[in-house]
Amino acid sequence: MQERKDQKTQQKKNSKSLFFFLILSLFVFQSSCTSDKEKQKQVDLPFYGHHDVVYQATEEYEVGDTVYHTVPQWEYLTHDSVLLNSKSIENKIWIADFFFSYCPTICPPMTKAMRGVSDSLSAYQKDLAFLSFSIDPDRDTPSRLRLYRERHEITADNWYFLAGDEAETHALGIDGFQLFANADEQAPGGFAHSSNFVLIDENQHIRGIYDGLDPDSRKQLIKDAKLLLNAK
Repeated sequence: MQERKDQKTQQKKNSKSLFFFLILSLFVFQSSCTSDKEKQKQVDLPFYGHHDVVYQATEEYEVGDTVYHTVPQWEYLTHDSVLLNSKSIENKIWIADFFFSYCPTICPPMTKAMRGVSDSLSAYQKDLAFLSFSIDPDRDTPSRLRLYRERHEITADNWYFLAGDEAETHALGIDGFQLFANADEQAPGGFAHSSNFVLIDENQHIRGIYDGLDPDSRKQLIKDAKLLLNAK
């Protein structure tokens, strides 16, 4: 009788241990899945642009989910005369600005400032892309963009100078990246644009907008970019 009681007691202990082990395993599994799937959302950075709330469930979204503004797809010719599109770098973090090489005012100091950001984040080259979109593509040919890079001593392989359709680029800046970029006969050089740099996460959501000519703002950009990069 005593041996039977001991066996039942041991069985109960084993059942409890197995139960707690299964609960713990499930918790660990869910935690690891959540950390992989949601870690970009958990980064303590805002989302910029228009937000929508889902009112009808789909395969991708549940009711109540927030749909954040996404930079639309694009395709441009690089300074190396190679077509680059958003899909080819969609799993990277982006830092972008809009400029033109004949700009007589803010563009040269913006490029110098961006080079400093690039240097500070050089350890993350494989997960990071710098994008400088020309708003004056008629004059900013690939050869001209290469010359601009050389003059500014830019050697980073992950920094692309891009040119394409002028109207589409202006719309991409304003509607996509939330940066002003447009032709303006009254502006020096014939174009007006923002001096801001934009931080884009790997899902093409805008996570930060920074004054490229302000040292403190650039420091914050570097800090925020590292948050996204380290969460990949």
